[in-house]
Amino acid sequence: ASFVCLQPSRQAEALKADMTDFKLGAAEVWTSRQVLQDLYQKMLVTDLEYALDKKVEQDLWNHAFKNQITTLQSQAKNRANPNRSEVQANLSLFLEAASGFYTQLLQELCTVFNVDLPCRVKSSQLGIISNKQTNTSAIVKPQPSSCSYICQHCLVHLGDIGELFVY
Repeated sequence: ASFVCLQPSRQAEALKADMTDFKLGAAEVWTSRQVLQDLYQKMLVTDLEYALDKKVEQDLWNHAFKNQITTLQSQAKNRANPNRSEVQANLSLFLEAASGFYTQLLQELCTVFNVDLPCRVKSSQLGIISNKQTNTSAIVKPQPSSCSYICQHCLVHLGDIGELFVY
């Protein structure tokens, strides 16, 4: 087991529990979701093989994004909900945030693992002078197939999110 990811795995379990704790307010749940996203992103970038073995990418999608999207969608579809338009606005904001997260994650993964995707715009072309510095000495070099898989995973979820904007 990777020592680098062992402690974050325990922290992630506690954060996921917080996100389903109905006693917590929306702000606390939002904060837990943000911390979970950051934690999983760090795990994916630092030790991709270990993270994939522990299905971190699936946990990230399900617990940080999909569950919340599903909840907001059901509230937005409920015609009896008096806050329906507010929920629809929150859903749009959440989808924007999810799209931004996966776009940024894909950008970081491609940069750190030196993956050249035909669809990817280089940071320099976007006017970003330098990429966020990642401590490369702490990174465990993954298999090329794992790099391809995680990039494909990001692209699939960007497609999922984009499809939800249509509805």
